[in-house]
Amino acid sequence: MQPYRYTPEQNDQPQFAEPSTPPLASQPASTTPPLAPQPAGTTARLRRSGGTAALVLALIAGAAGGGVAGAVAASRLSAQAPAAPSIAAGSNEQRGAPSSSAPATAPSSGQSGASSTVAGAVYNKVNRSVVQIVNGQGTGSGFVVDQSGLVLTNNHVIEGADSVVVIFSDGTKRQGQVLGADSNHDLAVVKVDLPANVTPVTLGDSDKVQVGETAIAIGSPFGLDQTVTQGIISAVHRDWEPGDGSVQRDLIQSDTPINPGNSGGPLLNANGEVIGINTMIESPVRGSVGVGFSIPINTAKQLLPKLASGEKVTPAWLGISGQSIDADVAQQQGLSTQSGVLVGEVAAGAPAEQAGLQAGDVITAADGQPVTSMNELVGAVSGHAPGDTLKLTVVRNGQTQDLSATLQARPAQSR
Repeated sequence: MQPYRYTPEQNDQPQFAEPSTPPLASQPASTTPPLAPQPAGTTARLRRSGGTAALVLALIAGAAGGGVAGAVAASRLSAQAPAAPSIAAGSNEQRGAPSSSAPATAPSSGQSGASSTVAGAVYNKVNRSVVQIVNGQGTGSGFVVDQSGLVLTNNHVIEGADSVVVIFSDGTKRQGQVLGADSNHDLAVVKVDLPANVTPVTLGDSDKVQVGETAIAIGSPFGLDQTVTQGIISAVHRDWEPGDGSVQRDLIQSDTPINPGNSGGPLLNANGEVIGINTMIESPVRGSVGVGFSIPINTAKQLLPKLASGEKVTPAWLGISGQSIDADVAQQQGLSTQSGVLVGEVAAGAPAEQAGLQAGDVITAADGQPVTSMNELVGAVSGHAPGDTLKLTVVRNGQTQDLSATLQARPAQSR
């Protein structure tokens, strides 16, 4: 089965990892797209154990979301764009009476049974701080992290926009300014004037998250704002290849149902503390199948000051596809070294090509530190910014040599 990935600029239409596969026909913006049938002849999911995936062209980028080889596509969680609201900056337009088709939400704190469930109690504590974000091409979610009006979301929710419409739980719409973004970690910060009744969320400690504990998501799946779902933490410290030439590292995995439109929304613990930012799902059917991924909130805490100050972080780029080497791969390929990264392809004009790196080379060290897997090479690149020099030790035809690559900013087409 071929998984999908979502980006808001695609209006929620699936894009297959194989670049030769034609896109599906667009769906009307006013309807939720049906589940798409699997096309004949799609490739099988790549083997990921031990980092030995089949070679495909994927361009290595840096930082925690840096790139590696891999053709497994995950799903970015931005929903199809509704008609973009037209508002003046700072206006206070509110939604009318809810229609009969509106999604059910947890009862308000004044209603019976408001805290009879964990999800209900968390919803009542947090829902006013969770927002829907509309950028004109797609919708996603976000949440207020500071009384000054800072909203944290995913980079892919606001990508390509300088301003967005932020819709609060009571229907209030405000124009939001995109302050800073980090495509590497898929994070962004939007500044907005807060309504009087909105307060920031409480940020938890994602380092303390444990497998099996309760996980709750609030967001706008398929544009259905203020939707709450509940599950458990399935795994922590998960590295994942979304199939866009990158690796998202150290993610939280949960089976909490999340879908397109949940992107940028909070993943919360039973105390109502934000422990992650929902970012992608692994799905062959364009919807939740119980494998969702969230960026740890501690990662966002570290980056928040930079993003709030207006910094737009650009990941570094090496420009190869590759494969981790183990004893089996070494024997199959007739290699003299038992560990490292086997270079599959080198992108034209990339830093790797300019440094003299060739297909068939084995990278064994970066900046003097041993490289035994693709993830370790990604980590080495992630410690650099565009313009930095990365020193590589490679084995070519049984001979060891040193190369120096001047890293570049990752091109948009490599994402």
